[in-house]
Amino acid sequence: MKEVELVNGHLRFPALLTGDGEPVILLHGFPDTHENWAVQMKLLADAGYTCVAPALRGYAPSCQPGSGDYSLHAAVDDLLVFANQLGGRVHLIGHDWGAAVGYLACARYPESFCTFSALAIPPLKRLPKALLKVPEQIKLSGYMQFFQLPVAPEAWLKRDNLSGVDSLWHRWSPDWDPGLYLDNARHTLGEPGVLGAALGWYRHLIRLWRKEQRQVQEWLALDVRVPTQVLMGENDGCMSPKLLDHCINNDDFPAGLYVERLEDAGHFLHLERPEAVAELLIAHLKRGECLV
Repeated sequence: MKEVELVNGHLRFPALLTGDGEPVILLHGFPDTHENWAVQMKLLADAGYTCVAPALRGYAPSCQPGSGDYSLHAAVDDLLVFANQLGGRVHLIGHDWGAAVGYLACARYPESFCTFSALAIPPLKRLPKALLKVPEQIKLSGYMQFFQLPVAPEAWLKRDNLSGVDSLWHRWSPDWDPGLYLDNARHTLGEPGVLGAALGWYRHLIRLWRKEQRQVQEWLALDVRVPTQVLMGENDGCMSPKLLDHCINNDDFPAGLYVERLEDAGHFLHLERPEAVAELLIAHLKRGECLV
């Protein structure tokens, strides 16, 4: 496993690299770190793939833009630059925010992706209406409204050596001890500027007056013409798996849609059940070859 950097303009994104074969980009979410993909990357590399897991925009001091732009539009741009640096067409795996970026990128730029696997996030196109049909999700998503406030979210997350981060991990993946994974996440989120940047992703969601945000809304309405797999844990305390009942429509995925619910797994399903998730990921990677 090598530590490398991916570059977009003046921003430098720390990343992990391993394997030899078709390229796979793995994007993490919140409150997490790219380092926690290491186990999954080894399993995929053993199956014959080159795996690259970069930090998301803002999750290291070297990739925090002076403009403070943590929009999904900017994150999609980062991803496309990474894909070009790896040859132009890649497999994509995203968890949490990484999955949200993936849905948008694959909808807008399908020619850049061979396959897409979304972990812990149901398809976005029908998610707004699905929220009205799954009342429990309103409560589960309360943290997103809280994160719109100034100062208070940072204070809550930072208190007692980032105990707020611990609270989210245990709430979102109950009955599981994250151990070193949580330690890794706390270390990343404790770096200068990272916590504010991570919250910036949430705060950009409501900036609908920005042209870039309006473009993102347009991308949400597009079909995803990339073979797509959605994996969710049955015990997810962040995104209710019941959302799948209202978000899944095969017509939205002309290249194919595959959905799996994992028992005994919560929001961090790829860390809780690494072998089971890797088996599903590898099966999906084989459905679409990049090197053709």
